[in-house]
Amino acid sequence: MSSDNSIRVICLRCRHEGIVAERTLVQLGLKSNEPISAFVKRLRCSKCGSGSVMAKRIGSKAAAQRRSA
Repeated sequence: MSSDNSIRVICLRCRHEGIVAERTLVQLGLKSNEPISAFVKRLRCSKCGSGSVMAKRIGSKAAAQRRSA
């Protein structure tokens, strides 16, 4: 996996969406190609605090399009 990829996180409780850059994960001590299942249980929604989230890797082009929409 390239470090240009991002991870899209959706809260299953309030539907809030966020994007986490893989380089941010590296700064937190995780490998950039580590499976999402290895850390998804540690993610929390920044809006409601729920730990019930869905995460999916997306390419940098898709992330840029989502941010501009």
